[in-house]
Amino acid sequence: MDFARRLPALVRPVVVGLAAALAGPALLATLPASPGVAATAVAPVAVPALPTVEGPIAGPGPMFPGIRPGAAGTNLEDFDYVSEEYFVSGIANGAPYKTRILVRHPAKARKFSGEVVAEPLHRGGNALTCQFAHYGIAQRGHGCLEIAARPINLNNGNSPTSSLQPFNPARYGDFQVSASQSNEIIAQVGRLIRSNLPSGPFAHFPVRNLVLTGSSDSSAATRSFMAGGHASYRMPDGRPIYQGYFVGSTLGAAPVEQTDVPTIQMPTQFEVNSTDAYRRPDSDVPGNQFRLYEVAGMAHNDSRENPAFPAGGCDHPLSQFPFGAMMFMGVQHLLDWVRDGTVPPHAAYLDVDDDLGDGTRVALDRYGNALGGVRTPYLEVPVSRYTVPNSGPGLCYQTGYQTPLPQATIKSLYRNPGQYVSKVHKSLHELVKQGWFPREYAGYVTGDAKAFLRQ
Repeated sequence: MDFARRLPALVRPVVVGLAAALAGPALLATLPASPGVAATAVAPVAVPALPTVEGPIAGPGPMFPGIRPGAAGTNLEDFDYVSEEYFVSGIANGAPYKTRILVRHPAKARKFSGEVVAEPLHRGGNALTCQFAHYGIAQRGHGCLEIAARPINLNNGNSPTSSLQPFNPARYGDFQVSASQSNEIIAQVGRLIRSNLPSGPFAHFPVRNLVLTGSSDSSAATRSFMAGGHASYRMPDGRPIYQGYFVGSTLGAAPVEQTDVPTIQMPTQFEVNSTDAYRRPDSDVPGNQFRLYEVAGMAHNDSRENPAFPAGGCDHPLSQFPFGAMMFMGVQHLLDWVRDGTVPPHAAYLDVDDDLGDGTRVALDRYGNALGGVRTPYLEVPVSRYTVPNSGPGLCYQTGYQTPLPQATIKSLYRNPGQYVSKVHKSLHELVKQGWFPREYAGYVTGDAKAFLRQ
């Protein structure tokens, strides 16, 4: 391969990638770093094996759902989507494994965008990115891919609501996965999907781009792959298996791992309330394409459309902040960046004053709402205060709560209902145009404004 080092810079990645595709893993492990092939690789690189695939699986018994339903009319099935389960097995880290993947896509191939949003299954038993952003995903025709890549997905304290084997031992009883296999499983599944095999899980639905995502616990699994799998496993042509990363509700102070593909991180106001030490600058430099979107008013978990948080179950009225809309906004920016190089906008950080006297280290305006960060009409044209975090039993601390502004304040802001509606529409139009609010969710904003006027 000495000849490759002497090739012109623009030709070398193509020739090296073709040679790698012909020679396989042994050659890839010896390749020198080159632009567009393995810019961040510092360890031997391998092409992951293709797993054995069974499915679609029809039984025995019910399928673990892997997603909670949203409001009527917004769910994937309301947009004529199909969900199919496949079992995948093979050798990872030198040992056998068996687990499942779940794919969701439009029933008709002509409605499929070719973009697939993948994610490791959350320890709570849900594919949270697809769950939270399902309404926008469905309108764009994207596919979802859920990967049960960790032991906790198979059995989480014998909980049938959060893990596969307790839910249906007859169907999933022979599954086995170790923590040391997770990254290689994610790599094998990614290669499977990208390969567009005639008998693969997306057969007749050609996949153009595949991104890996996650929220909270599942974002940690995605970040683990970014750190330990992204540069180590590649497609046969030497290119990355996953072409972009989106991680939301990211806990901890460590900056997100740098890769050679576009990456968007979306911490919420909940995370900034604890620390902002994770911050690193936005970048458009090849090998470090990165955006950081801190969303004002957004809690760690969705309480608008999440049945895990019933009304009245927490200490304060649950926030109706459009969590799913903002998740979809970030995911769509990533897909656009990967698909055709559309560069996403830059966002200001949330303002921090470290004054804990008001209950948060995030700086607040005179209405009690966060300053800075990614904005929405809910905070730009306020009629409520969005406080993060909430409190109460269970996971209530992961939500936010919503308090109506005093009537005197409302009257000082808006002379009449017409002026309020006009300001909402103007803010919505500007934010959609700027890329900060997805047009698919515009009805949420106008519907909430009408509901406020009916009160």
